[in-house]
Amino acid sequence: MKKIALLLGLSMMLSIGFAQNFERTSAFNYNRDGKLDKAKESIDKAVKHDKTMNDAKTWLYRGMIYYNIAQSPLPAYHQLDTNAAVEAYKSFQKAKQFDEKGKLTKDIEANMNNLVNVFYTEGGTKFQNGNFGDAIQDFKYAFDIAKSNGKFDTIAAFNIGMAGVMSDKPEIAAEYLQKCIDANFEDPRVYMFYNRSAKQLGDTVRAMEILTAGREKFPNELSLLLEEAQTYLEKGETEKLQNSLLAAIEKDPENSNLYFLLGKTYDDQKDYENAEKYYLKASEVRPNFFEAFYNIGAIYVNKAAEFQAQANDLPLDKVKEYDSLNAKADANLKKAIPFLEKSLELNSEDVYTRNALKEAYIRLKMNDKLEELNNK
Repeated sequence: MKKIALLLGLSMMLSIGFAQNFERTSAFNYNRDGKLDKAKESIDKAVKHDKTMNDAKTWLYRGMIYYNIAQSPLPAYHQLDTNAAVEAYKSFQKAKQFDEKGKLTKDIEANMNNLVNVFYTEGGTKFQNGNFGDAIQDFKYAFDIAKSNGKFDTIAAFNIGMAGVMSDKPEIAAEYLQKCIDANFEDPRVYMFYNRSAKQLGDTVRAMEILTAGREKFPNELSLLLEEAQTYLEKGETEKLQNSLLAAIEKDPENSNLYFLLGKTYDDQKDYENAEKYYLKASEVRPNFFEAFYNIGAIYVNKAAEFQAQANDLPLDKVKEYDSLNAKADANLKKAIPFLEKSLELNSEDVYTRNALKEAYIRLKMNDKLEELNNK
């Protein structure tokens, strides 16, 4: 009787162990056949049981199944776990942990490398949708996978840096963009975003050091010239800003915005001659540049207002001087009109242009023009 009881107990133990191996085998077969719902159900049982939860192969299979869920084009499967890519990553990490003799190393690494593409895709989608914080985490997984294989993924590091700046997490951006520089990543945008992260951190000295290093490494890079111009603009260093914009124009002479910005710097300094010069150049490069025409018109309107203000401040007996200043005001309004008319032609809904023209027509007694404008 004792012998029979012993054999019966052994039989029960074998059945339990076999059942758990059966779940793992079933999960593998379901995954192979594309039945991901059943594969997930079986493998989730296998990783929770004492007999198979510490087996590297169990976790390898789980990673493979969750990887397939993550990249499945079928919504029914993809929705089985919206965090499937991360679960796959964790599973492969577990497999690596339990694979003490390294028998599954190649399989684990191959599957981990496949997973990188999923994280790139998911991170890219989140980045495009403005979900920068979550994008950082996806790109970090891609970076960490490469790191675990002894590689440095510069693209992942750069993407983390960009997303860090965009999500207002400058400390993360600075960390990974510095890694890119240390790895000699040949992309000038590294310095552009690194500069921005340093400014977000409040370190303007470091920001300028980064930008200077970038300009030395990529002296002909327009994006860094523009970044430099923006920095000088923020610091109020007008002369350096102007020099930076002139250098940028040499690299990109068909960029109307550069001429416009340069014109605006002179406009702010009340150097109207140079302001008009560069506004005109901007309008030559881009004939429909509303702001360029409007700003030239505004220059002459403002000059007219200055002459009129001087005239109004004169004593009543200064008739000759008063008439002279009035004539100068009228002359400037006449110069403003063609530019304001062009502005209104380009943007008929602009209230400021319309009102400025009305006032000019009224003052200069251009009644036909005023009637035409009122009827538009």
